Amino acid sequence: MRRDLTVRSLAVLIVVLSVFMVLGPLSTVEVKGVGCATGLSPRLHVTLLVPTSNPARRAWAAIIQNSLQCLGMDVSRVELPFSPNIYSRALSPPTSIVGKTFDQGGFDILFVGYNLLIDPDPWGLYHSSQFPPAGQNYYLWNNTQNDNLTNQIKTTLDAATRNNLVKQWQVLAYNELPSIPLLYTHEIVAFDSDYSNAQQVFQTYHFPAWPPIEHLTNATNTSRFILAETGQAPGEGVVPELSTSYYDLAISGELFSGLALRNDTIPNSGQAMIPALAAGTPSAPGWSASPDGKTWDVALRPGVTWHDGQPFTSDDVKFTFDIYQNDTFGAQTESFVKGIVGGINNVTTTGPLSVRFTLPAPYAYFVQNILTTAILPKHILQPAFGTDYSKVTNSLFNQPGTGTAGTPLPVGTGPYKWVGYDAATSTSHLVRNNNYFDFSDWGKSALIAKNQFRVQDYYVKTIVGSDAAITALTNHEVDFLDSQYHLETQQSFLTSWGASKQTSYDSYGVQEMGVNMKHPIIGTGTNTPYAKQYPGNATAAANAARWIRQAISYATPRDQIISSLLNGAGVAAITTPVVGNYKTGAALTQGFNTALQPYPYNLTKAGQLLQSAGYSPTYGASFIDQYGVYLIGAVVVAAVAIAAVYVLRVRRRPMSTATPNTTAAPPATTP
Repeated sequence: MRRDLTVRSLAVLIVVLSVFMVLGPLSTVEVKGVGCATGLSPRLHVTLLVPTSNPARRAWAAIIQNSLQCLGMDVSRVELPFSPNIYSRALSPPTSIVGKTFDQGGFDILFVGYNLLIDPDPWGLYHSSQFPPAGQNYYLWNNTQNDNLTNQIKTTLDAATRNNLVKQWQVLAYNELPSIPLLYTHEIVAFDSDYSNAQQVFQTYHFPAWPPIEHLTNATNTSRFILAETGQAPGEGVVPELSTSYYDLAISGELFSGLALRNDTIPNSGQAMIPALAAGTPSAPGWSASPDGKTWDVALRPGVTWHDGQPFTSDDVKFTFDIYQNDTFGAQTESFVKGIVGGINNVTTTGPLSVRFTLPAPYAYFVQNILTTAILPKHILQPAFGTDYSKVTNSLFNQPGTGTAGTPLPVGTGPYKWVGYDAATSTSHLVRNNNYFDFSDWGKSALIAKNQFRVQDYYVKTIVGSDAAITALTNHEVDFLDSQYHLETQQSFLTSWGASKQTSYDSYGVQEMGVNMKHPIIGTGTNTPYAKQYPGNATAAANAARWIRQAISYATPRDQIISSLLNGAGVAAITTPVVGNYKTGAALTQGFNTALQPYPYNLTKAGQLLQSAGYSPTYGASFIDQYGVYLIGAVVVAAVAIAAVYVLRVRRRPMSTATPNTTAAPPATTP
């Protein structure tokens, strides 16, 4: 009888949520189950900040909001656009906002997704030296053990030792939860039939720039390719050092080149790095390091020219790393590069086609994370902007469709050149660079030898929403639908479109809830009831905040979000930027800790953790049946058109138990 009553109650809950999702804006949804608490004593209020660009993320944010409300938490959800709101509140805030709560102009918890780079280097995302606005530790995590481990990870050259440190760091991050990871993504893309090798190309070359237009084969040399994206490109801009937008990669990845790039097509090589603007071949690249790993000499490829015909030289490399570390330039990853390179005096030209990096400390991921930096043209930017590189952000060079008049347009060394932007159709136009340089597998001659590099005119078109994009594809108005349309939610379309015109792959992406670790309740814990029992004891405060973050993680139905909203396209996440499939034990990045499991969905455990932190439910002791919140996802997915946005990020003690501590005994006095 009790079970039948629960089922009937859940049915009512789902119908109510369905009505809200269909008839009202997502921000109005607020549903509680029959057995849910009506509040906590004292009140515990947080605001979930959700970008408007991704209806899928908005949907699972609504699910998580209701789950937290069922615990008795007072949870608001606010949806804002990435630019300027999300950036100015959380990701790249002015100094006056850093650490502020949402009510003070900052954020509490941010729902965000981002692409990962090759290696598990948590230093750039989590070290305390990487606070915004010049760094990417937007969580503001300041933890001594974290700093020590991330420093050791980035400077340890022995791979086995380094991977062991990575596993130890994962245990720490898993317990502390500055980021509450939701899922690692599996992507599906769809395309027209004009490109005979499209399925293989899109499955293989989905990193680091997407999509790899230069590898496509078509019947004619004058073919055009129109890519549809749900996010604006250019958004933040086409200069890679100034943009964290996934969508901008579709343009910037074709305009600019790095000294090195990743090539996944070399047999038995794993995550191979090959020279691009650097000289040499995959087996004998033009870079070498001193025995201590602190000095790197890089020979540059001769005969490379910029899109305007000017020669590429070592001056361009030196200029790029100088401007990158210049405060006026305003790169969000400036602190990261400064922390590795050490300053403008640490990059020197040793000849017209040679450069030396003298690092303050060895860096294990130097090739992967530094030599992949997009090189910028000194002969264009220095005369145009002098020493005030703050003007680059709003210039035509970075925003070629809308930038400041009188400034230069973008010029790179990549396989495609900038042509123009059509504001009426939100379309950027690039054209094939017939003077693209030669290098192994990816260069002009190598591509032509494989009957690739066939796309003459390349267009990037913004179409918001999957329904409109699918219509455009089926009408042959566009040739490709980007993965962020979340086509896994469009099963009827995929079935009718056919298996030969789609492909899927495990992506280097993660979705998370980022926590403001300066927040007095969920971050530092100083305003929690438990901490107030032990005035001045920072350990007590930190314990209480950690218990609350763990409660939120236990209240997150990851598996149901993946199965119901995303039709199984993804795997529950454990930590970031170290990722892998816990079910199979397969590591997507090196050092993935297979001993860890995602936090299970457990509202009872979540409630116990909140009580440990000093919060008591004010209504009822039992919670909604575990599957009640799960079933919400099935309704949400029917009411939401799916799209997504990712933020491109630069990478992003002995092992202890991964079981969260729920003991509420008085802590030791703070040192």
